[in-house]
Amino acid sequence: MGIFNAFNKINNEISETYSEARGYLQEVNTFSANVNRTIGQAEDLLTGNTILNRLPGDVGETVRNVQSTVSRVSGFLNLGGATSGDVGSSIRMTQNASQGIQFGANPIQRSVTQARVLQQSGQDVVPDWRVSISVPPSIMMGDVLAPLNADGAYARMIFPFNPSIMIGHAANYSQIHPTHTNYPYQAYENSQVNEYTIIGEFVNETQADARYWVACLHFLRTVTKMFYGNDSNFTGSPPPVCRLNGYGPHVLNNVPVVITNFSMDMPNDVDYIECVVDGKPNFVPTQVSITVGCVPNYARRTQARFSLQDFASGKYAGGAEGFV
Repeated sequence: MGIFNAFNKINNEISETYSEARGYLQEVNTFSANVNRTIGQAEDLLTGNTILNRLPGDVGETVRNVQSTVSRVSGFLNLGGATSGDVGSSIRMTQNASQGIQFGANPIQRSVTQARVLQQSGQDVVPDWRVSISVPPSIMMGDVLAPLNADGAYARMIFPFNPSIMIGHAANYSQIHPTHTNYPYQAYENSQVNEYTIIGEFVNETQADARYWVACLHFLRTVTKMFYGNDSNFTGSPPPVCRLNGYGPHVLNNVPVVITNFSMDMPNDVDYIECVVDGKPNFVPTQVSITVGCVPNYARRTQARFSLQDFASGKYAGGAEGFV
């Protein structure tokens, strides 16, 4: 009975709308009769595109839509062969008529914006055991970063001396304490790779060393910022993903990382040497320490292909996945 009550309510509302439309049409007819009796005023009003020219046609179309709606809903309620789809169509017609939308109105064509996935983590395989962070191609430009791509093959920030690296892994569990038990149960939640902390020393004795240090500083400043403003091709993209390599495929193998922070000291008890970068003089400490914090960042699609048994057998060593 609920559905019939709903349709009765709809029928009443449609009948009221129809009555209002008829009253509106009668007012228009009365007004038209008055205009016909006043010939001079009628000529002025009927000249040009006035509301009087459009009003009878619009009202007539609205009345026809309402009459069609009443006919379909009545047929459905009287089991006259109409379907629920007809009732839905009638309701939509009533709504359209109340908003002034006539038959044949086309929907607005909306533009579609697609997300763009960038391959911006740099070279997949680096044949070098030194600790390095790759420079994504999306930011590898300009004379400032040129020293990081001196060989023209792998753009990366290489720590000139073996850095100190803090590596940590964790498996997270939550404890369940049932009543009257001596030992809690450990319910596994998830695993994670903790933030890597890399502390490297830089000794700048020559102009080339100084320019390289400036390039490293500029790279770390850049890779901790998002694309914004005038970056027409990548606007809104987060900071790019880099690749961490070092000490061979079973230690740090092409790990996708995001740089979360970096810091360095500018000591006052060492000498500073001058170097020219992009035509501008800069002064660089002869000895400085740089600390970089980075976190592995694996894509969901990449994680979906992870196999613990393949990981345990060493199949991922030397590959492009970079699982650690």
